[in-house]
Amino acid sequence: AWVGFTTFLVGFSFAFGGAVKNAFENFLFLLGGHPFDVGDKIFLGGTKRYEVKRVALQTMELDHFGELRVVQNSSVRAIEPLVNLSRSKSHWVTCDYLVDARLVTEEFLEKVKADLALFLKKDPETYQQEFRIDSYEFVPPEKIKLTLMLTMRFSFEHLNRSRIAQSKAGIAFAQVLHKHGAKYSTVLEFSEHVGSMAVR
Repeated sequence: AWVGFTTFLVGFSFAFGGAVKNAFENFLFLLGGHPFDVGDKIFLGGTKRYEVKRVALQTMELDHFGELRVVQNSSVRAIEPLVNLSRSKSHWVTCDYLVDARLVTEEFLEKVKADLALFLKKDPETYQQEFRIDSYEFVPPEKIKLTLMLTMRFSFEHLNRSRIAQSKAGIAFAQVLHKHGAKYSTVLEFSEHVGSMAVR
């Protein structure tokens, strides 16, 4: 009898071992990690924004602007990054411009930073006062890429508010660059980030 029972267990593990293992891992993912609740806004893979509609042990329902998807929790576990926008208190954005390399001196950058600091101080509820401008990338012919990085004081869950604030900051950045002699600045890219995760 014991041999028969052992044989049954071995056969059961071969037949259902993967499913049991997957269910257990889903259980740990949902209850142990508790990455989201129903109603939360999340980013998966840094590409798409979803609202969590339903969560079960094996599957979950995600809404992408009216497009409802049922996905396996095992698939969600494998996607990086997973960012919970509803729990994020802030996010950061970047704006890239090309300017003539001859203009980018320490004095030029200090003047640009001083004027941008004045712009940010006018709206402390939207923008954190800390920001930076990177100027280390050379782009032919004779251009330097300036990257403005600043942090919003609210979650990227508020997408429209973020877009408006980002546009205002981008315009202010361009105006300051032009004020100090960059006559032919070219915007390269606007992107949003949560923490250190790009969410374009």
